[in-house]
Amino acid sequence: MKLLTLGKILKTKGLDGTVKIASSTDFAKTRYQQGNKVFLFNEKTNEIKEVTVSSYYFHQGNDYVSFEEYPTIEAITPFINWSICIDKNSLPELGENEYYFCDLEECDVYENDVLVGKVKLVEDYNGRKLLRIARKNKSDLLLPFVNAFIKDVDIKAKRIDVKLIEGM
Repeated sequence: MKLLTLGKILKTKGLDGTVKIASSTDFAKTRYQQGNKVFLFNEKTNEIKEVTVSSYYFHQGNDYVSFEEYPTIEAITPFINWSICIDKNSLPELGENEYYFCDLEECDVYENDVLVGKVKLVEDYNGRKLLRIARKNKSDLLLPFVNAFIKDVDIKAKRIDVKLIEGM
């Protein structure tokens, strides 16, 4: 099972076990629908707990979720700083030339057939996607995932062709 992170539990809200989440998904309303199964994941211990979404709402730029298994503040508090994940295999198949951002990780990045580096992570900064590209003997490159820089993406070949500007 390959887990994809939807967000991270920041803190509790209220006494009913609702938690505030720093989401990294573009589909929070769909992912956190009542009755959906998700996983709570502790990155330090690799502990995984399957839970069922009890409620979801969006307020002032944040997602708030509660789970059937943890209906009180006391029950959910130990899960602060845990990630909320889904199984990648549970996601629907995409059409040709479509991909999930997680599919970009581990892709080799080329400019004019010269290897620039490898995508380490797709990061979200205020709704904008950036590729964190690990480069040999250089600091990581943060490249905006926009048409001005991304020329071609081939997920099957794990290759991304880009056009960089001077100074990158």
